[in-house]
Amino acid sequence: MRRLFYLAASVLLFGSCEHKELCFLHPHTAQLQVEFDWSYAPDAERNNEVEGMCLWFYPVDEAGTQTGEPLRYDLSGMKGGTVEIPMGRYQVLYYNNDYEVVQFRNVGDFWQKECYTREGNLFEPVYGNTANYVPRAEGIEEERVVLTPEMMWGDHAMNVDIRDRGLSYWFVRDGETERTTIERDEHRLTLMPHEQVCYYTYEIRHVENLGGITQMCASLSGMSGAVFCAAEQVRREQVTLPFEASAGDATTIEGEFHTFGHYDADTDVARAGGDAEEAPHKLVLYVWLKDGSKYYYTFDVTDQVDNAPEKRRVHIVIDGLTLPEPITGGDMEVAVDDWMVVNEDITM
Repeated sequence: MRRLFYLAASVLLFGSCEHKELCFLHPHTAQLQVEFDWSYAPDAERNNEVEGMCLWFYPVDEAGTQTGEPLRYDLSGMKGGTVEIPMGRYQVLYYNNDYEVVQFRNVGDFWQKECYTREGNLFEPVYGNTANYVPRAEGIEEERVVLTPEMMWGDHAMNVDIRDRGLSYWFVRDGETERTTIERDEHRLTLMPHEQVCYYTYEIRHVENLGGITQMCASLSGMSGAVFCAAEQVRREQVTLPFEASAGDATTIEGEFHTFGHYDADTDVARAGGDAEEAPHKLVLYVWLKDGSKYYYTFDVTDQVDNAPEKRRVHIVIDGLTLPEPITGGDMEVAVDDWMVVNEDITM
C-alpha cells in the first residue's frame, strides 16, 4: 500500500514538473497601457479630429533586426487603451486609422512600409475619375497623377523592450535629432503623435472676370506620391496632385490640400549620394466658362514651394489673373479637347 502511495506521488510530482516545463514554451504576455500625448498636435486634440489609432509592433532582436511578422492593434479615440502583447523587443509604428484615400504597402517590413494614395484623374475634383482627355502643362506630361492624402498623425518608437517588471524605449522628439530614452517600472508606453503630412494652401489674387466661370479645379506637379513611414522619407518619384479650386470672393481663387511633401534632391544626395533631379512645381488652373470655352493657366511656383519657411505649412500666392469674358449670344460649339493654354508669369 505504501509503495502504491509513493508511486502515485511520483507520478504527480513528475507530471507537475513536466507541466511547468511546457509553460516556458509559451510566450509570457503583458497588459500594455498605451497613452497618446498630443502636445505636438494640440489642434487635433482640441478639435477631436481623430476617431482611432492603430499600432504596429515589429519584433526585433537586440541588434534591431526584425525577427517576425508585426502585430497590429487598433484603439478607438485619441487617448489610448490597453493591449495584451507578448513580452519582447519591438520597433513600433503608429498613426490614426480613420482614412479612406491613404493606403499602405510592404506592411510586413518596418523600414520598407510605405504610405501612398491611388492613381487618379486631374479632373477628379470636378468630374470624379471619369474624364477622358485632360491637357497637361509642358514638361510634366509623364508624371503620374495621384490623389492627395487625408490628414495623418503618428510617429514611431524604437527598441521598445517589454519585460516582466517594466519597459524601456527610444524615440526622437518632433523637431529634434537627439534620441530620448524612457525607462519605466510599469507597462506604460507614452507616444507623441505629430503631423505626418504637409498642409498646402494657395490663393490667386486680383482675378478679373471671375463671375464668368462655371467650374474650376487645379493641380500641382513635382510632388511625392508616397512616404516611408518609419524614416518619414518621401519617394524619389515625382507626381502631380489634383485638388479643388473655389472662389474666395469676387476677385480671389483659393484652395487647400494635404500632401506627403516634395522630393528634395539636395537633401537626398547629401544623405545617400548619387545624382538626382527635381521636377518643377507647376500649379495649373483649369476653368470652364459660361459660353462653353475652356482654359488652363500654368504658373511656375517652384521657388515658393522649395523655399517655403515651413516645409509642413506652405502657402502659394499668385497675384493677378485676367480671365476672358464669356461670349454671349449666338451659337458656339466647343470640342471636348478644345482647350486654350495660357502660361502666366508669377507676380508676388
